[in-house]
Amino acid sequence: MPVETKNDVIDIRLCHLSQLFDSVDPSPFREGTLTSGAEEYFLRRVKELPANQPVRIVIHLPAEEMTRCPPFDAAAALTGHFAARAAGEAKRNRESIRTWRQAAMIGFVVLSICLFLAWQISNNFPARPMTRILQESFVILGWVSVWRPIETFLYELLPPDKRRREHLLHRLSSADVVVCE
Repeated sequence: MPVETKNDVIDIRLCHLSQLFDSVDPSPFREGTLTSGAEEYFLRRVKELPANQPVRIVIHLPAEEMTRCPPFDAAAALTGHFAARAAGEAKRNRESIRTWRQAAMIGFVVLSICLFLAWQISNNFPARPMTRILQESFVILGWVSVWRPIETFLYELLPPDKRRREHLLHRLSSADVVVCE
């Protein structure tokens, strides 16, 4: 896939469309499914483009590939692929947040109950080693219950990578795609 780089254009020269689109995909929409290498290439390239400019993709094909049958709208398939991927990424992000909220709610309820029980034990039972062990066990159990929601929030939801990938996919889905010789 030889490439010419310009400041505001992703310019690709191909021998066949199969270099770009996955021809072994058994789905009925295979003409709109990019190879994983092509998708990652477009994502990498769009990161390099200025964020405030529209994306323009120029695909150069040999004349015989342009006239092959059945006719195939590569531009629509390319933008359609990225629109579907952007929608899927947005859905995954929403589901991750929803799952995190549920886990956080359960964790904080368990933490509250455990801290309340630890407080009750310290106030209502005589100070003995077993009482102290039971009290500390509830405190530890409570904090362990919020461990995963906090970890998920800090290391999966906060990093901007997910949102950035979704934004790049949206940019590619609205790209101006030109297929020419």
